[in-house]
Amino acid sequence: MTIQDIAFRRLFSQRIGDGHFIDPVGLVKWMGCIRAEDFPGAMWSIGLRVQGSTENSVEKAFNEGHILRTHVLTPAWRLVAAEDIGWLLALTAPRIKAFNSSLYRALGMDEALLRKGRGILTRGLRDGELTQTQLMTLIRREKFPIDEVRLNLLLMDAGLDGLICSGSMDGRQFTYTLMDRRAPARQRCDKASALAELTGRYFRSRGPATEKDFLLWSGLRPSEVRIGIDMNRHWLAGDTLLGETYWFDPVPVSPPVQSLHLLPAFDEMATAYVSKGVFKPAVIIDGQVAGTWTKKVGGIDVQIPGQTDTWVKEAITRAEQQYRRFHGQL
Repeated sequence: MTIQDIAFRRLFSQRIGDGHFIDPVGLVKWMGCIRAEDFPGAMWSIGLRVQGSTENSVEKAFNEGHILRTHVLTPAWRLVAAEDIGWLLALTAPRIKAFNSSLYRALGMDEALLRKGRGILTRGLRDGELTQTQLMTLIRREKFPIDEVRLNLLLMDAGLDGLICSGSMDGRQFTYTLMDRRAPARQRCDKASALAELTGRYFRSRGPATEKDFLLWSGLRPSEVRIGIDMNRHWLAGDTLLGETYWFDPVPVSPPVQSLHLLPAFDEMATAYVSKGVFKPAVIIDGQVAGTWTKKVGGIDVQIPGQTDTWVKEAITRAEQQYRRFHGQL
């Protein structure tokens, strides 16, 4: 296996440009979760992977509650399928809460105060969805010591406890609602089963990847990562390059063809591996980062240093058209 072999197989695993999925929810389930600090970028991450999708179709799945924006794995925002939120929280929420505990203490948010805050939130959301601004007003009426930082931590804490989650968009503002409204029949399972499931989804949707890659992406402990791999070893294939073992699903893949894609900031193709860490819009050629791109009035501006091939220029035009179709501009 070569570096280029890994790049091509990752394109296949991540379903970028292969037309396999026609439903945003199915794609999110396949991926396990998708980074979503930049929500418009996260929607484009889905658009890259779902044939015929548009910004409106992805937002519709979100507004209807089939896809949720929440905190799992690490404190970063992620999109998950509503039916997966139960086991993902059970597996990863305790570690996120432990990670946040020192910040809670520094801000004077002990468990008694958090419990009071969770109660205010759940009572306030009984009748529907509220924006963060509306929740701030609600909480201040209760004489609760709150500012923007504390509100964000309180909302995260209530989400990690499975009490609240994202609601539908109110214009361009996010709302929150009770988890039981969005995911009343969320799947629950024991920790071992959840660990096996998360590990399997990671390597199927992102392999070839190393143990270190999975450790970085998942936020799990090293011992949990090794156990998760062991539980999936009956189907995983492994190959070694430069002293690192890369694990992947050994399903046959189509012969590689030249390709160019426009990744949004924080796309899983650029952030799910130790060696990548690209947190801005990137151009990938044949699965490897080759440049950057930015939006401009009426289109995009692509920067690929030293690249003059004719096929690349034509591929940029096709990629821009795909991006504009997704956003309803063509």
